[in-house]
Amino acid sequence: MLRFYQITDLHYYPARILRSSGREWEKRALYDQRCVAESEAVVDAAFDTIARDKDTEIVLITGDVVCDGELAGHISLAQKLKKLKAAGKRIFLITASHDIRPDPKGYSPEKGEYIVECASKEQLFDIYYDFGLSEAVSIHKETGSYCARLQDGYRLLMLNDDRDGWGSESYGFSSAQIEWAKQCIDDSKAAGDEMLCVCHHPLLSPVKFYRLFSPHEMIDDCDKVAAFLADSGIRFLFTGHTHMQNINYYDSPSGSRLYEINTGCLTAYPSPIRKMTLSGDTLDIKTLHPQNINYDLKCKPYMTYLKEHFDYMLNDIFYSAANDIDRFCELGESFSLKKEQSEKLKLPINLAGKALQKLTFKKAGRLLFVLNKIAPRMYDVRLCDFFVTLVNNVYGGTRNFAPGSAEYDSFMALADKAAGLIPQKDIKLKYREIIRPVLCDILYNANGIDSNNAVINYQV
Repeated sequence: MLRFYQITDLHYYPARILRSSGREWEKRALYDQRCVAESEAVVDAAFDTIARDKDTEIVLITGDVVCDGELAGHISLAQKLKKLKAAGKRIFLITASHDIRPDPKGYSPEKGEYIVECASKEQLFDIYYDFGLSEAVSIHKETGSYCARLQDGYRLLMLNDDRDGWGSESYGFSSAQIEWAKQCIDDSKAAGDEMLCVCHHPLLSPVKFYRLFSPHEMIDDCDKVAAFLADSGIRFLFTGHTHMQNINYYDSPSGSRLYEINTGCLTAYPSPIRKMTLSGDTLDIKTLHPQNINYDLKCKPYMTYLKEHFDYMLNDIFYSAANDIDRFCELGESFSLKKEQSEKLKLPINLAGKALQKLTFKKAGRLLFVLNKIAPRMYDVRLCDFFVTLVNNVYGGTRNFAPGSAEYDSFMALADKAAGLIPQKDIKLKYREIIRPVLCDILYNANGIDSNNAVINYQV
C-alpha cells in the first residue's frame, strides 16, 4: 500500500520578503486568479495540514512552485520545505515554466511595478536538490527530470516538460528525455516495481474546450506521449497547470489505460490538497483544503473568501467583455485565452458580453421563442451569473448539471435555438460537431469519475 499527497501550482509569492506594497501591488493582488497576497499563509497552512498527518510521509509537488520565477520566492520556499521534511516528510518536487520566468515583479510605492531577480534552471537544481533529486536512482540533468524509489514495489518518474521555460511555444519532452524515461521504466519493470509518473502540463484535456482553445498549454504530441506511457505500463499520471480539478483517462490503440489526476492550484480556488492511497488495482483519491489560514480573511471561512476572490475576477471579465473589450483581452490570459486570440474575436465577444449582462433565461427564452423549454426556476437567472457558476464548476471539478436537469436543458435549449438561427451552413455544422459537445461537456462531466473524491478501480 502506498500513501501520498499531491499539491501543485503553489505560485508562492514572497510578498513579505520583497516588502510588496503600494497601489500597483494592491491592483495586482486584486486582479489575479491566484491569491498572491495570501499565498504565503496558504502554503504555510497546507504544509501544516500535511505535517500533522503522521501516517503519510510522501508528498508530490508538481510544478509552478513560485508565482513568476522570483529567486527570493524559491529560496524562501526551500526553507519552508526543509521544515516540512524535518516533520518526517519525503518531498518529491519538480519545477515548471513559471519557476524560471525571466521578468518577475516587485512592487513598492516609490517604484510601482519593477523587475526583481529571477532564478535560472541551474539554480533551481541546487535549491531543490534535497527534495527529490537527492533520492534519485537516475537523473536526466539536462531537463532536471529524475526517477526515485518511493518504497518497496513503487517508483516515481518526475518528467520536467518546460523545455526552454517561460515563453516556450510548446511544452513536452525531447527524444533523449523519452529514451531516458524508457530506460527508467524498463529498470522499474525488471525490479518488479510499479512506476508512477508526474509532469506539470496535462496530457489529457480536463474539459473539451481546453484542448480546443489552449492546445499550447498541453504537452506537445500529447496523444503520442499518452500512448507511450500507457503502453509502457504506466497506470497513473499526476499533473497540474490547468488550475482545474479533473480526473480523466486515455485508452491507447492497443488497449492500455492511463489515468491522469489533474490537480488545481493550491493558492487559487478551489485550493486542493490531494490525499491518495494506492493499493493493488485501487487508487483512493480524497481532496482536502488548507485550514487555519494566518491572514485577514475578513471574518469569512477560507473557502468562502477564496471563492469570492475568484468570482470578483470572473465578474470583472464578463463586465469587461461587455463594456471594456481591451481590458477583457488583458484579463483573458489569466484563463489561458491568449491575447492574440481574443483580439481577433473582439466584436463577437463584445456582443456576447452585452447580451450576457442583460439577459435572463426568461428574456432569452422569449427572444428565441423557446420559453416553453426553460425551467421556471431558471427564469430570473442572468446568463452572466450562470456562466460564472459554470466556470466555478469547471475549476472546482463539479460539472454536475446532467441532461434532464433544469440547468442543462434550459441552457442547451437556448444554445441550440441560437445556433439554428445562423444562416451559414458551415457554422451550423461546426456548432453540431464541435461547439455543442464542448458546451455539453462544460455543463456535465460524462466520464463518471468524481474529480475531487474518487475510487478508481483500474481496469480496461
